[in-house]
Amino acid sequence: MSSSNRAQTISATVSCRFLWAVLLLVLGSRGQAQVAVPRPESPPPWIRYNEDYSFLADPNQRTDPFDFLKYIPLGDAGYLSFGGEARERFESYTNETFNSTFLTAETSSATMRRTDDNSYFLQRYLLHADYHPNEWLRFFGQMQSSLECGRYGPRVTDRDAIDLHQMFVDLKHRISSEGVLVLRVGRQEMSFGAERLVGVREGPNDRRAFDAVRLSYKQHGLTLDTFMSRPVEVDPGQFDDQNVRGVLFWGAYATVPCPSLPGLKLDFYYLGLSKPAGRFTVATMPNVLLPVPPIYAQSFPPMGPPAFPREERHTIGTRLAGTVGNWDMNNEVLYQFGEFGSGDIQAFWIAADNGYTFKNLRFQPRLGLRAGIASGDRNPNNPDLDTLNPLFVRGNYFSEAGLLAPQNLMGFGPSIRIKPDRAVSAELGCVTLWRESLGDSIYRPPGIPIFPANNELGRYVGTELILGTAWQATPHIGVAAAYSHFFAGDFIDQNHGDDADFGALWLTFRF
Repeated sequence: MSSSNRAQTISATVSCRFLWAVLLLVLGSRGQAQVAVPRPESPPPWIRYNEDYSFLADPNQRTDPFDFLKYIPLGDAGYLSFGGEARERFESYTNETFNSTFLTAETSSATMRRTDDNSYFLQRYLLHADYHPNEWLRFFGQMQSSLECGRYGPRVTDRDAIDLHQMFVDLKHRISSEGVLVLRVGRQEMSFGAERLVGVREGPNDRRAFDAVRLSYKQHGLTLDTFMSRPVEVDPGQFDDQNVRGVLFWGAYATVPCPSLPGLKLDFYYLGLSKPAGRFTVATMPNVLLPVPPIYAQSFPPMGPPAFPREERHTIGTRLAGTVGNWDMNNEVLYQFGEFGSGDIQAFWIAADNGYTFKNLRFQPRLGLRAGIASGDRNPNNPDLDTLNPLFVRGNYFSEAGLLAPQNLMGFGPSIRIKPDRAVSAELGCVTLWRESLGDSIYRPPGIPIFPANNELGRYVGTELILGTAWQATPHIGVAAAYSHFFAGDFIDQNHGDDADFGALWLTFRF
């Protein structure tokens, strides 16, 4: 790391921690009683702008040491709320890309070996302010600082010294006693459904945001969102994040209850994506090492030659999710169509995640089964494209290791989860994967091919053994750990690849 980059990192760290200390010391005002609302028992959610602390208008509800920051009364009806997060995370990889040389054709073999074996430390700091001057107006802002130490070849999601992560305004209009219409304009996180297509990227070090205009309607369990947006890229400096030029992302997402099956909800959605350059696998060419950008390259746009075709993709889908008795389910089907250069797009994804919890047994074991098929390209030598694009999928889809993206894969995996205590959980599972199409490769996030496409090689990709545990020590402090071992299958072996290992331990403080 250069001295200037090191200085920027130190400056960002000191600034962020100093700001936290000042806020904790000086913002200690108390409010007057207005409306008594039961205090939520769960810790703050992942999506911080969903929090509602109006119940703290009742002084009797202020039992948490941070409540003086969560509700600062301003005027007769308005209030100001502060919140934040610090996450300290250690990660270690062995053969992160299965010892592939395809990804790093622009680097030396020595560099490849270093970037494929890594042990490093990640830090993420978030601080937000939520201002409600009245019932129909709201301002929300959030800063983010993501720091990395010790990784060879940092990924684009590892470093962002300090930046404005979210800044939006809400205009709310109550249509009826139950119906509420909200117009949101500005930089914001978006999360829909199970985050298979649109998520906040919680696992990686830097969360995802969009510059968007979003219109939401809620009434009696029904929600409808429409939006037009541009994704925000991650730049490593200070206050330099900007939306990705030429990329548009828009759509509509509706959730409706199922009256005949209480506890279940149906999602229906349409999502559109237009990119000036899409990046997918290419056909094998003898004695040619293809110049695909390295693993730490930006997702948008591709850096340098070669030129990639324009991609315009439309996604329609539905999802059934919820809990009925001891059963829980999260099942989704989608279809994609559009244009990729001079060719047509036809892709699909079927994903199922179901489980049964023995609530009357000790530790309340849950037996689960995940299965899915994500399409791959049939013939890389023609202009048509059949590879699924998971759009803005949540970070680390199959496991915390994030070794593979859900593209050109089919597989299934059982799991068992236990809860020795209300605040402690542990899960053991595995997922076995095959290539859906022999004419396509396998991919790592954010959709970068790991090996050249070759329909003469095997279908079996491998099996990942997954172990995870989490402890919510207090309402504000959580500790978690994860381990994965990926047993390489025929396709990886025939590409001279190896097994992969991953381990992580992290602590999160959130108020």
